[in-house]
Amino acid sequence: MQRRNETKDTGYASSLLLLTVFFFLLEVSFFVQCNQAYLDDFNFVSKKIHLPWILLPDILYFFLAQLLLHAAYCCLVWAVTKLVGSMLQLSPRTTFRLGISCWLLGIVTIIVANRYFFPNSKFSDLIAVHSVIIRVLFYVLFFCCCILLCLACLRLLYVGYLLVKRYLFLRRIIFMVGSFIVLWMWFYPKQPALPWHTPIFSNRPNVIIVGIDSLRPDFLGYFDGMKQTPFLDHFLHHATVFTEAFTPLARTFPSWVGILTGQYPKQNHIRSNLVDFKTLDLSASLPAILQHYGYETVFATDETRFSNIDQHFGFDKIIAPPMGLNDFLLGTFNDFPLSNLVINSLLGQWLFPHSYANRPVYFSYQPDSFLHLVARYLQHRADKPLFLAIHFCLPHYPYLWAQQVISENIAERYQAAIQRVDQQAQDFFVLLQNLHILDHAIVIVLSDHGEAIEFAGDRITDQELFIAGENNPVQQIPKFYPPSIDDETVNQSAGHGTDVLGLTQYHTLLAFRFYGMQQIPHRDVAGIVSLLDIKPTLLTFLHIPYHPVAGNALVEVIQAHKKPPSISLFLESDFSPAAIRTIYPETRQVVLEGIEFFHVDSATARLTVKPSMEKMIISSKQYAELQGEWVLALYPQQQGGYMPILVNLVTGAWTNDLQTPFAKASPALGMLQAIRHFYQDKTINLL
Repeated sequence: MQRRNETKDTGYASSLLLLTVFFFLLEVSFFVQCNQAYLDDFNFVSKKIHLPWILLPDILYFFLAQLLLHAAYCCLVWAVTKLVGSMLQLSPRTTFRLGISCWLLGIVTIIVANRYFFPNSKFSDLIAVHSVIIRVLFYVLFFCCCILLCLACLRLLYVGYLLVKRYLFLRRIIFMVGSFIVLWMWFYPKQPALPWHTPIFSNRPNVIIVGIDSLRPDFLGYFDGMKQTPFLDHFLHHATVFTEAFTPLARTFPSWVGILTGQYPKQNHIRSNLVDFKTLDLSASLPAILQHYGYETVFATDETRFSNIDQHFGFDKIIAPPMGLNDFLLGTFNDFPLSNLVINSLLGQWLFPHSYANRPVYFSYQPDSFLHLVARYLQHRADKPLFLAIHFCLPHYPYLWAQQVISENIAERYQAAIQRVDQQAQDFFVLLQNLHILDHAIVIVLSDHGEAIEFAGDRITDQELFIAGENNPVQQIPKFYPPSIDDETVNQSAGHGTDVLGLTQYHTLLAFRFYGMQQIPHRDVAGIVSLLDIKPTLLTFLHIPYHPVAGNALVEVIQAHKKPPSISLFLESDFSPAAIRTIYPETRQVVLEGIEFFHVDSATARLTVKPSMEKMIISSKQYAELQGEWVLALYPQQQGGYMPILVNLVTGAWTNDLQTPFAKASPALGMLQAIRHFYQDKTINLL
């Protein structure tokens, strides 16, 4: 009889295992069908660029993690069934049926839970019903699962009680372990609250830079946006706000490098995303200098696909998803119901590091996971003054996260992402306050660049304000800008870093606030400044010497309420294939169109721009200079040369002919010479 029961148990376990394997194969099959384009792209990419063997361990680990997770589910169903069957004294055949039922109940619950918590998952398409029905269905199924788990736990406790009652040595072991735990909790020294400084550096405040990706200021309630952003609005009402701040290049990596070096992209040689910087001298970067003066330097971000800031810049610690090509591959492919449900847990961080707290994996990204990752480090940080630069990528396209349902209206999605990052920023500041980091701190809140979403005015060239030259008697509006997928008009642009006259792409948030220091009244400061001014401003506040940089120290502007110095600001675009010049850019299309420009580093597995292609990228750039109320932009043309576009920011009038009276009454010729001189490019010739 015992042998027969063992045989039935083995058959029952084998059946559950076969069902689980079959389910996993169905998941893979469905995933392949939904992502055939991505698999074709991977095949295409593998032929275009050499994929080093260093990618293989992470890929194998990913598949092993998936198998372990499904095996764990199978074991859990087997254990619950055995315990419940034993408790209810069911026959082997009835227990077998109960096991199959439990397995099916669990699978249905997992799929419904995936639809409920991750509506943007590919597997959510399996249940195309209203969200209210999904909510009710999930709670009913979850309740049934809880009943089974409770019965299993009760049976387990009863079995444990019988064992302890029967075997004396078990009671002794439990008593000894319990006594040890009580004594350890009683006598173990409690860790004191971390101070925000040491006596040696008691005069050094913490320095916090909070960056928000793609945030255009006019979408904040503070700047009369359509909806309120309570936390950021409150912060700005107590800060010095620079209302005309710009970045020289509206892409995350070049913009942040400009912040950290105080130099233009032309000067620091980071003129595109994913540029290889290993040979650059970054010893004079802001974190490297602060590190030398006793600061613990930390950089945290939830996006590393196109911005690979690491320890080379002088950071002691990088808090971020793993960098490299596997971020594109494994982050995108990891969309399975079971793994989605654990991704945002500590187990998920261990099993799926390329998905945990990774903003580009939007279908499973939860903003709180990134904060938990940051909190775990800050709670045990070094006993030093802290320099923390943190970057929140939530408002970047596609403006979605795990709980956000896709809307066809891009502006609504963008606004919703800004409101969610407002909450994320508030939670982050609460964390800083709880850890006493804000007891003595300088805090800067900024956006690395803005965003154009094809609103009228997103390019500052209005058709009605065009001034034609003598060679254009019919006053035909020139199409000086590259074509886009969306067939945008002359006063529209999309994305960021794609169009130097799309000033909403380059206009950024920039605000300084001081905690536990001298009280500086709130003030809005007009006048052109740039993100390059941050490094010299901070070092001047901290009385730390530095070599001259392109940026200007704004200390007197903040403290003495002076006006910002009058400056000319140079702007440039980045590599912008057609797939990125749209309000619906796809990462895969962007990578595919530019795949010839990249290679994979065999040592780090990072995707970087080929040195041989950098000249081609630079030749495709647009250039511009902001000077007072004037903007002169130069757009490369297919037939060679550049078309100039001169715009008056006050009147909105513009022309493409520098021989018009309008242009001759402007500083256009001097601006043209300044652009040529700054970029040291003799090939910048006009049509």
